[in-house]
Amino acid sequence: MNPFNNGRRAALSSIRTLALLTGALCVAAGSSAQTAAAYPAKPVRLIVPFAAGGAVDLIGRQMAVALTEALNQAFVVENRPGAGGLLAYEQVAASAPDGYTLAVGAAGPLSMSPSLYKDRNFDPLTRFDPVIWYASTPGVLVVNPNVKAGKVSELVGLSKASKQQLNMGSAGSGSINHLMGEYFQEKSGIKWLHVPYKGSAPALNELMAGRIDVMMDIVPTASPLVSSGKLRALAVTTPKRSTLLPDTPTLKELGYKDFDVSSWISLMAPRGTPPEVVQKLNAALNKALQTPTARARLQVVGAEAEGGAPERVTQRLQLEIPRWAGIIKSSGAKAD
Repeated sequence: MNPFNNGRRAALSSIRTLALLTGALCVAAGSSAQTAAAYPAKPVRLIVPFAAGGAVDLIGRQMAVALTEALNQAFVVENRPGAGGLLAYEQVAASAPDGYTLAVGAAGPLSMSPSLYKDRNFDPLTRFDPVIWYASTPGVLVVNPNVKAGKVSELVGLSKASKQQLNMGSAGSGSINHLMGEYFQEKSGIKWLHVPYKGSAPALNELMAGRIDVMMDIVPTASPLVSSGKLRALAVTTPKRSTLLPDTPTLKELGYKDFDVSSWISLMAPRGTPPEVVQKLNAALNKALQTPTARARLQVVGAEAEGGAPERVTQRLQLEIPRWAGIIKSSGAKAD
């Protein structure tokens, strides 16, 4: 047997194998590029994890309009509430990763529900490919006008000095405004008595009536009540002031340097969605966020434009999931 011929045959075999692999990669790359170029070739479902009418739904519908206008295809909103938003997310995560079923990502279900619904064993970091952090809705610390505190420092002092605990309302145990309130208490070294309600609206009604003292809510629902004098706003929870409450300071301004909490909205795709499709969606929404029309639509509902790379969503979740897990554990919060 000629060792030279054996070596030659082995070399030729390696060359053929490399050629086949290279050809396959080229075909795959071409196919992926064609998929992205043709996308979307049919209507896209956009699943909202809450009922119609709330801030998440309204902003999700704004994203649908922006994508429909940019990509010349219908993006159809479907509301699927339940299990703190996890029903919707489980449905989307189990869908084909082709870009035709997407989820409107909300801060509460994505970052809090993994700790509130441990039995469902749902991890958004491994089940989704993020597309974009689209907008943020600041939280706001509000009190009823009878509370003798016009500043956060006065509220903290009153909370520490009072023989009877102040009452804090919320939209329910485990809701985002409940946990924002628990987070503020932890940061300021105080303790309020939590009074959960079935939704933000009844809690705000009780706050205006003076039957509870304090609440953390989101700007879109609280700001009209502040503007009318029915509630007093002491601080917003994001590093930047809200356009709807420009005279209300941020907690960061008041010395809570790491306090950055919001009800943020994102767009999420099932894990394994082609990167070219994700990038196409990301580029379309980033471009939309630069227009006065899109920014004005967000401001109407009290939201601030965000945008940027998909990685911003991942970074936010990596920060918030463990933070809320700690707050949920220390406060004993349970899902309603």
